[in-house]
Amino acid sequence: MEEVSLHIDNHIFKVKKEILCEHSDYFRAMFSGNYVENDKRDIKIDVVDANSMKIIIQYMNNGLIDLSEYTLSVIADLSVAANYLQLPELIKQIEYCLDLQLSLSNWMQTMTIAESSSYTRLEQLSAAFGLLSFKEMRPEYVPSIKKLYWYLSHPFLDAPNELEVFKFGLQWVSNTETGADAVLLVLCCLDIQRLTTPDLKEIKILVADYTNSLASKVVDCIYELSVGDYELTTPVLIKQKPTLCEMFTERVYNEVFNLMKESRSRELRYIPSVPVWMVKNTKPEVIPHYMYTYTEEKGFEKWIEVAEKNLWGWSIVEWGPTRLVVVCGEHGKGTGVFMKDVKVYDTLRKEWTHHGVELPARRHGGVTVIGDEMYLVGGVGGFRVVLDTAVVYDLKQRTYRKIAKLPDTIQNPAICTHNTVVYAAGHKNIYRYDEFEQTDRWSMVIDTDFRTSCMVSFNNYIYCTQNYFSHFHRFRPNIDTKLEMITYFTNPPATICHLGTRLIVFTRTMCGQADNLAVEEYTGTNANERPRLLWSESNTVMKVNDVAGSCTLVLSLPPLHPEESQYHNRYLNIYANL
Repeated sequence: MEEVSLHIDNHIFKVKKEILCEHSDYFRAMFSGNYVENDKRDIKIDVVDANSMKIIIQYMNNGLIDLSEYTLSVIADLSVAANYLQLPELIKQIEYCLDLQLSLSNWMQTMTIAESSSYTRLEQLSAAFGLLSFKEMRPEYVPSIKKLYWYLSHPFLDAPNELEVFKFGLQWVSNTETGADAVLLVLCCLDIQRLTTPDLKEIKILVADYTNSLASKVVDCIYELSVGDYELTTPVLIKQKPTLCEMFTERVYNEVFNLMKESRSRELRYIPSVPVWMVKNTKPEVIPHYMYTYTEEKGFEKWIEVAEKNLWGWSIVEWGPTRLVVVCGEHGKGTGVFMKDVKVYDTLRKEWTHHGVELPARRHGGVTVIGDEMYLVGGVGGFRVVLDTAVVYDLKQRTYRKIAKLPDTIQNPAICTHNTVVYAAGHKNIYRYDEFEQTDRWSMVIDTDFRTSCMVSFNNYIYCTQNYFSHFHRFRPNIDTKLEMITYFTNPPATICHLGTRLIVFTRTMCGQADNLAVEEYTGTNANERPRLLWSESNTVMKVNDVAGSCTLVLSLPPLHPEESQYHNRYLNIYANL
């Protein structure tokens, strides 16, 4: 076979033409067309670096490559080389490896590599990973002020409030000693209308080190508007201009005006998703198992089929903001053939993953997730034995361990996570799972008068419902010893979705007594609040599967390049080289 010499960065690589043509569209075109290189034995390549070429030749000769042994900077150079030399299989492996290794510390670098290599899908997934991981993100992972601005101002940033966004930005500015003008840029990142008076009061304290700076005066001006019970909008600001210019200066007023005018709203949406059956004139054993999404704009919409038609007693739970987990179930009532695997659906990648594991036989179990650990409690096992057993399954490592038994044997136990602690309801008590160095146990925390069917953590409380009553109860863990009844719904609740600042409650259809399905909203903003009816349908064929659970997930990828205003760019350009 004919051999050629590749001259790269003062290095010479001797490679057989056949090997080059087999893997590279670039070389295949070069050696099969009318290019001058077709007859040459010595070929100079300027774009590719020598180290990347060495790795590529090893890959060509072996047909395999282990990218995990290389640093991100090496992989970045390798991706440029693979694109230039048109190595489709290697490009796929690089994308897959970078996607697999996404982490809090490397997602920005991965996004940069993806952008320079035209890996659009990987770039979007990297951006989504970072934007949805704000609660765990650290300022040191952001390499420049331009990246900081892109991150904190992005409308899809999953921030609980604007105060936390400001704190993050201020810490970055303090760590890099960037200066007071950079604090103004952090203010440009905020959704001004989401700021509350307590937020602004704390921001005033936080910028105390920048006293007499323009940023500090801008914060004071916005705070004065807020304490006066004014809306933080430009029309209100224009009406208050004389007063504000007298209190501060016209320059401060103009900065606040531009800040409000160019402020972008947060647009990230968590979508409630519930399992729904179409029950009329259909045999229960052949009803398809679909998840439906609900939004106020469109009502219920069919989303995705999650289980086989004959699977009975399956459960769902969310794993982070973009993954739906399906677990447990029996293939036909009384068959003893259980679904022991774990299925995960990635809402952004639009793909299912089967873990290929063998969990203990279980249907109608209680399921919740803390971090990457999924707790499976109670349910029904083989020979229709009601269970008190519990296991913890590691969703990343794909292994499980047994934990302490629940004090009650129970089917469909209500279960939730509150402040990284698991709570599960028995027949008349609510228990907390406690784990110590050498032992673990379920400790009784609340004595109830009824069997709890659904629990959800919200605003420092755990909220509880019961299958056949419309009452809504709650308690504060580690404080209350009894449930407090606070309100009631139109029908008994079937399941509850947590949307951050509110709860969305789906009621049960009573099958013959009141075939009315309703969706109601509860915000917990005042003691006398009654749930607000969002949607209802009488004589419905829809029934929420109230024992399978529900999820709240992000279903769409964020935009990569939101627009930047000229006002914001003015501050960005000051620190263009940072």
